[in-house]
Amino acid sequence: METSTITSIIDICALDKMQRCRNLSLAFLCIVLAGLPVAQSASDAANKGVYKVLKNNVPCIILQADIYLYLTYQTSDSEKDVVVHVPTSSTADAGYSTCDATITTSGMSISSQLLRINLYHMTGWTIDLAFTKDNRLKTEGEKEFTLFQVNVTANFASDPSSFPDPKYPTQQYYLHVDPNDLSDLGGSVYADIGNSYYCPSEQKYAINDNDKYGPMAYIKFKLTTVQAYMTSATFGPKTTCPSDQSGTDLVPIIVGSALAGLIVLTLVVYLVEVLNLVNPESHFDSDSAGGYDNDKDMVLERF
Repeated sequence: METSTITSIIDICALDKMQRCRNLSLAFLCIVLAGLPVAQSASDAANKGVYKVLKNNVPCIILQADIYLYLTYQTSDSEKDVVVHVPTSSTADAGYSTCDATITTSGMSISSQLLRINLYHMTGWTIDLAFTKDNRLKTEGEKEFTLFQVNVTANFASDPSSFPDPKYPTQQYYLHVDPNDLSDLGGSVYADIGNSYYCPSEQKYAINDNDKYGPMAYIKFKLTTVQAYMTSATFGPKTTCPSDQSGTDLVPIIVGSALAGLIVLTLVVYLVEVLNLVNPESHFDSDSAGGYDNDKDMVLERF
């Protein structure tokens, strides 16, 4: 803190008999706390679905997220783009989801864990999410897990008012997996085994953005915490996604700066009080200021 700043604080303390200085300390603390990231609101928490895959009553996958689907479907004479919000009351399909699966894709057999979400009150609508620690999918020596595949089954015929005139009553959307040319999803959602992936900001990924593999589809996650290959019922330490790391990393700096500022202000208050006790007739006693004719004759005491 610069000398001029300390001097200004001392002058304020002298005029108001220390009360304003204490108020400044409290105000400074409030300003700092106001700048800290705000905790997740109750409304945000209510917007998350929670999906678990169990083995012997212990979860191997837990996903918490607010999920949206962006789908293109064909009508008899054109195409329509629709956005589907996955109801938060949707559930994991216990009969299909598994902690031990082998998925065959692009000529590879991949040991996986699989979560299927059945969309609430949307008959025939499912989302399949496959996780693996296979190092062919950009995991590090099987010490990490990653979400490498997302497939969607959309039963447009189940809701004609929302999806009028579908050419194909049921449409499937597949994420093409190529370890030599991963999609934007591949290698994006990952964490060390034993850790959880944490990403409160919105992340939108292509399921299919190449029409040679079928109609276009995207998935968006928000307020996401996910962990696969779990061995306990609670999430491990968080691995924060890159888009949210900057705000998280600033918290220790902000808190440290706030504490340092409060320490300096406390020392200033203490020193001023000591000077008043040692020399009651000093500059810091407001009554002593009356002996000066004008500002030019004043001598400001420093320490």
